[in-house]
This record gives sequence, structure tokens and C-alpha cells, in this order.
Amino acid sequence: MTKRILDNSISRRSMLVGLGSAAVAGLAMPNLLIGGAKAQGKYKLDLGGYTGPEPTSQPITLRFMRQDFTPEVNALIEKAYAEFTAAYPNITITEEKVPYGDLQKKMQVYVSSGDAPDIMMGRTDFSEAYHAGQISVPMQQFFSKEYLEDFPAPLLEAASSHGNVYCLPWETVGTMLYFNRDIFEKAGIPTPVESTDLEAGWNVEEFLGTMEELTKKLRAAGDTQTWAVAAAASGNGGPGSNYTQLEAIWIRSQGDANAPKDSSAYKTLMGVSEDGRSATGYIDTPEAVLGMTNYQAMFSRKLTPLGAVPNQYPGGLAATYFGGLNYAMRFLGPNGNPGFRWGTTTTPRGKFVFTSNSSDSPLIWSKSKYQPEAAALLGYICNNPNRIAFHRAWGSLPARYSLRNEMEEFKTLQPFQLAAKLSTVSHGAPRTAGYFDYFNAMNPAVKDIALGADPQATLTDAAGKIDRLLAKYR
Repeated sequence: MTKRILDNSISRRSMLVGLGSAAVAGLAMPNLLIGGAKAQGKYKLDLGGYTGPEPTSQPITLRFMRQDFTPEVNALIEKAYAEFTAAYPNITITEEKVPYGDLQKKMQVYVSSGDAPDIMMGRTDFSEAYHAGQISVPMQQFFSKEYLEDFPAPLLEAASSHGNVYCLPWETVGTMLYFNRDIFEKAGIPTPVESTDLEAGWNVEEFLGTMEELTKKLRAAGDTQTWAVAAAASGNGGPGSNYTQLEAIWIRSQGDANAPKDSSAYKTLMGVSEDGRSATGYIDTPEAVLGMTNYQAMFSRKLTPLGAVPNQYPGGLAATYFGGLNYAMRFLGPNGNPGFRWGTTTTPRGKFVFTSNSSDSPLIWSKSKYQPEAAALLGYICNNPNRIAFHRAWGSLPARYSLRNEMEEFKTLQPFQLAAKLSTVSHGAPRTAGYFDYFNAMNPAVKDIALGADPQATLTDAAGKIDRLLAKYR
């Protein structure tokens, strides 16, 4: 079996608190140790970027835990299983489909039990935890340098820790601002600029001012059903539903990667201290407070609902919506026309346009007995034909350049080109082994602010709570 490349400086005495509780000496990213060995022999299938040994001829069973998709997407993945086992009939694949919101908790239970599936669906947000708890095997020993470099550098970095790639990005995010042309036209307000220029869209003040003017004109015309900004549709919906990919835009876009490291602007973008143990001075900075004050204005000015409203934007009842590529893929698909004219632009710009690259990313359990076989299966599921079929059915942004190059949409259509460009300048989650605790504390704080709580006091309280939660990762 291919030798594991594991950092043994982390004690196994406490495999998991949250998602990895062992001490982390420092979270700075060294150069990635990318580049697997040359492919050993000719494989029976197109195993994508896999370069490990030919899968065993002995009878084995591979277990895969992933989220439950729509029936058509589930069918595509199950078809890939069947093709893999037809080529390797000695390998049985069993899967457990879990509701998306339960994946990380289920992983905690499995890892702490010592009997986890060979492959589990993780997220790039938790790469520090996968390192700290020695949960995942480093992936670069099984995949080629060329394959790993096919990912945008910020995304590969987000999937990595201490020089090792711990999970394989399944897709990624390029959050854009969708708009409904018909609503803007009805209100007599110009639509935003459609471009791939990240400086061409509205800044925060322009966005809020335009949304306020739009709301006044809609209400003056007797329209009480249409909103300027659709309610968030992630998670349970409404405010505080998805800090990582959505509400963090308001705070982290006020930061500055080029500012001095001891400045509040730099710390605002980073979101956590360099050792991954403190949020105080990072999420409660003047810049962060300004960001959340702007966020609160959407609710206090009644530009967006205070709660969850399903399908508000695709139903034609909202002028704008913060979202990824899925609506563009859906609207342009067969029978996907929403019944209104639509477009995309960048999300409101603080000091810059911020987008998260948080990505669902399968990993291979470090204690799996069948690591090469698990990697080979992932290589097959993630080869270009299978991934393109997945993205066409699911609608998410492909994680790799070569996939985008094979899809005509990315050559000709602005929403796809904008999403792709955003992914090249995206940012990972704040780097801490305790990020599971971090965002679970931020989501309710964001909701409280939306409902009227004082941004400074709420962020200060949240920072203190996160500091206490991160203390166990020492």
C-alpha cells in the first residue's frame, strides 16, 4: 500500500473535538507538497488525476458517506459506481447518503468511533481540523501534480494545511448578485453593470442606496409583494443561515490583504489569529462593525425580509439575490426559463469584491485499509466526463480549470465567466482547527444583528465566545 504522508507531530490522544482537537503549532501555509508518483500501469478506466497503484484484485468493500442530492444527481453518482465495479468486480461500493447539514456531525461520530467510511464528504473549511486530528490522508500521494494544479491556487490552498492536500474540492463557489431586469424596468431604475470586471459593479453604499430607491418606487406603485433583496436561501434560510459563503461578504470585504499584518484591516480579512485560536480583534474590528452595520441596514430599511422566504428570486418576487452559479445553470437549461429577464453582476464591493471558496470536498479517512482503492474511485468519479455531467445536472461551479475549458458556457456567457473569475481571487474560511465551532457561533450573531442587535456589542460578544470555544484546540 502506498505509504501515508502524515505529520506525526500531532498527538492522537484526542482525535476529535469539533473536527480535530490536537494542538496546532502554527497555521501558516508552507509550499504545498503536490505531485504524486507516475501512474503505475494502465488502468482499466479513466481514473482522472489518480496516479497510485492499480487497485487490488482481492475482494474488498469501499464505504462512501456523502450528501443526498436530487434523484438525477444521485443516479449519476450511482452510475459511476456501477461502471467502476464493472471494471473492478472484486470491489464492492456501499454508500450512506446523509442530509447535507448533518455531514460534519456524522463525520465526528464516525471518526471518534474508530470505524469511519473510507471516503467521507468534507469541506475545505475544515482542512486545518483534518490536519490537526489526522483525520484525512494527504491526497497528493495519489494524484498528479498536473491534476492538483488544475485547481485555482486559492481553492487548493483552502483544501490544504501544513503542505498537505487533505481533501479534493468537489465544486466551488463564486457568489454573484443576480438581478431581475423586469423589476428594475418597472421601477424605472437602471440595472447594474454586467461585466467580468470586478470593479465595475456597485460598492456597498451604491447597492444600499439603489435598493432603497427601488423599494420606495415599488411601494409607491402599490407593489407590496416584491422585495429589493431576496431572503437568503442557504441552510434554513433567512439571516444567519450561511456565514461562511454569504454573510461573511459584508465583513471580510472591508478587510485588506495588503495592509500591515498588525492592522485591523488585515485582521478583518483573515478572520482569526495566525495561530487559529482567537477571533477577538478579528471579527470585532471597526471594519467588521461597519460591514455588519451595512448588513443590518438591509433589514432596518426593509429592503429584504426578516425571515426565510422560499424561492423568492426564481419566483419573480425579488429584484436581486446573492447566489452561486446554480440559478444561471438552471435558467439556461431545458425548460429552465424563469419567466423574467435576468442578469448577474458582482456582489457589493467593500474595499474589494469578496467571495468565499468554501467547497464540498471528499476526503479519504487516514485509517482506511484501502486508501489507494478509495483514491482510485474518487479519481473516476471526478474525471472530466463524470464531473461535467454532475455540474450540468447540479448547477455548481466546477472546481478545475480543465472542466470549465470543456464547457461551452464558460467560453461565451458572462455569468459563467464572472463566477470563474471570482474563483481565482477567492478566499478560504478563516484558518483554524475549530472552524466548525467558529461558524456555529457566527451564524446566530449575524441573525441577532439582522434583527436589530447592536453590531459592535454583538460582534464583541461573539468574538469572546469563539475565543473560549477555540481554547480546547491548544
